[in-house]
Amino acid sequence: MNRMLVVVSVVFTVVLFSNCKGSRLVSDSGEAVEYISIFWKRTNNVDTPAWTFRQNAWYQDSVGITQICGVFNTETDTSRITSIETTGYRLVDLRRKWAYEYGSFSDTASIKSKYRYTDSTVLTGGWNFANRTPILFDSIHPLPDTIINSIVFKQRILYFEFNHARFESIGMFRCDNKGTHFTIDTAISNKTGCPLVFFRMNPINQPHARLDQEIKFISNSFPDSVRKVFAAWRRNEQTNSVE
Repeated sequence: MNRMLVVVSVVFTVVLFSNCKGSRLVSDSGEAVEYISIFWKRTNNVDTPAWTFRQNAWYQDSVGITQICGVFNTETDTSRITSIETTGYRLVDLRRKWAYEYGSFSDTASIKSKYRYTDSTVLTGGWNFANRTPILFDSIHPLPDTIINSIVFKQRILYFEFNHARFESIGMFRCDNKGTHFTIDTAISNKTGCPLVFFRMNPINQPHARLDQEIKFISNSFPDSVRKVFAAWRRNEQTNSVE
């Protein structure tokens, strides 16, 4: 009888250790990206960035977290200073359609607000994991491939209208990362078969007032600091459900 208990205990210990090890491997995996938006303007006959947004985003098992930044203007009698600051972070549970707002990216951060979103909810600021508005392009044409940092990018030129303005835009696609959750536009990516990771919106009538969007892939695994945030904020869902 004692021998049987020992055998059962050993088996239980092995199974428990294996499950913990497996869970750790699963929790380490995920996508981390930097989403960059650059608004350009013409200054002294030179195209220069007016604003540059750099916002981090993470995705794991139908849960996304995005950094949210805002533009703030400070005016005095003699000058105007524009700054870009982090205003918070949003967790989006794509299965439950729940969203949570936090003030900081920390496993001890408190929930500022929580809400349920629908297919028509507009989630502003940061990377929009849900309800992204597609670009309704009317034509797309191939361009020669290009190589950047040893990575081959497909290129396309697209034409479309937005807010009564006509655009001629350049799109770049990464075919070495087809399984990613991050793409600037799903419809355009599906048309090409590869995720759209760079998109230059160039107004034909105002060629110097363009917008560049880019996704930079950082990692397919999370460090301890990010893993702790995901674990804590998922626990918060269990005790702070959205009803």
